[in-house]
Parts: sequence; C-alpha cells; structure tokens
Amino acid sequence: MQKFYYTDGTNTFGPLSLEELKGKGLTGDTYVWTEGLPSWVAARQMPELAPLLNDTNQPYYSGATQVPPQFGSSLPPNFNVPNTGRPPRTYLVESILATLFCCLPLGIPAIVYASRVEGKFYRGDYSGAEADSANAKKWLFINLGLSVGLWILYFLIFGFAMFGAMLGDFS
Repeated sequence: MQKFYYTDGTNTFGPLSLEELKGKGLTGDTYVWTEGLPSWVAARQMPELAPLLNDTNQPYYSGATQVPPQFGSSLPPNFNVPNTGRPPRTYLVESILATLFCCLPLGIPAIVYASRVEGKFYRGDYSGAEADSANAKKWLFINLGLSVGLWILYFLIFGFAMFGAMLGDFS
C-alpha cells in the first residue's frame, strides 16, 4: 500500500494512506511526496490523489511561480540510501579499552560517539550512524596517538636521566 507525506508549509505529516488523506483537506497546490518520487510535487500532479483534492478551500500556495518549501530535518526518511542490514562499525570496545589503558579525557568522546551508532542506524538515520562511526574512529586514534606520544616522551626523559646518572661522577 502506497503511503504519502504532505506539508502545510511548516510541518510534514505522514506516512498516510489514501484513505487517511481524505479528511486532511488537500488542495491541488498542497505539496506531497511518496516513495519513488525524487522530490515534493503539487498534489494535482498525482492522478491517484485527484478524487481527494478539495479545491474549494484557499490553497496554501498559490501561483505557478511559487517555490516549494524548504523542509530541513523534517523530510521523510531517505529511501535512496542503501541499507546493507548491518550498522557501521561502532569502535565501542576499542574506545573503552583505549580509555581505560591510555588517556581518559580523550576516550570519553570516542565512547559517546560509538554508543550512538547502532541507535541511529536502527532508527533509519544511516548518514548519522556513518558520521558517528567516523567520529568514534577519529577520537579513538587521537586518544591512541597522544598516549603513544606521551609514553615515548616519558621513556626519553627518564632514559636520558638514567643515562646521565650512570655517566655522572659520584665522588
């Protein structure tokens, strides 16, 4: 069954079936979207919506030159993103271990980002899950790199101190 989204210019409503759309007072100038459409279109351009259109009301948008509304984050789910069925790598175990054994302050952002990956993926926010996975990896490597750098610096300082102590004259 085909599901539709429509907008009043501020909010997006849906998914709704044709039966559910009957009482919504759609006009020919109401913008609608359904899976398979590349973008929002006026309801009068969709033949299956013709019996539902109520053109006696003042349409929200009038005039052929009117630009469709910009929806920001209230767009319907992006069905064009390929879903492989598996979320991106979370880096959660690595982040926890690096935080415990390396550097606590830099490991916390890695754990936070890693813990959000699967939740976003299963809610349908695939790009958000990918972004959080990339951020978790970035903070993991920042944590590891800084920790390795600090350990090298530690061994250099104490190595030179021990070498200097062995060459020193204790008389």
